[in-house]
Amino acid sequence: MATRNLAEIVAQLSVAEQAAVEEFIDFLKRGKQGPSAFDAAIDEFITDHPELLRRLAQ
Repeated sequence: MATRNLAEIVAQLSVAEQAAVEEFIDFLKRGKQGPSAFDAAIDEFITDHPELLRRLAQ
């Protein structure tokens, strides 16, 4: 898709949709820069509560 076509498509979106597109582009530019706070919280929960997770998996 040509850049011009993409710009035209984005221009037709609502303000909220344009903001979401911009946020997504920023996310793509950053790339994966190590674990996020959410990922760290998940890892901590898994480490602290293996028995609970085992029971939920049954």
